[in-house]
Amino acid sequence: MARRRTRSRLRQRPIRLSIRVVDSSTNTAQQTILTPRPGRWIRFIRNKLLQDSSEGRFLWELYFGDAPNMITDPNKGVDILAVPGSGATATRVFRRGQGPRGQRNEVLSGRWRGFAPSSPHNIIIEYIEER
Repeated sequence: MARRRTRSRLRQRPIRLSIRVVDSSTNTAQQTILTPRPGRWIRFIRNKLLQDSSEGRFLWELYFGDAPNMITDPNKGVDILAVPGSGATATRVFRRGQGPRGQRNEVLSGRWRGFAPSSPHNIIIEYIEER
């Protein structure tokens, strides 16, 4: 009797997507947006910035670590968002396991590049904490 060759299926863990909403700062200094639980990594999925009032176009840097800006360590950069005069902007959405991932216990930071708005913007971050 011949043996059947079958591939075993990999069972993936269910995704526990987390969402965090924070207000942006109104200056160009580094702002810690998200801190993982001890011993965990942050896997970035998506970011969205909402601007309520029409103040002009701004650039928002998003990166891992607590450096003063993304230029200090460009390899840790996630994205630079161009926020329109009024409305919202978002990064691309990463599929499961494909988004940028920080180091263990590394924070997710952001800052305004160039000029900062006078009113806070809402920052919505979708992420997964991995072990």
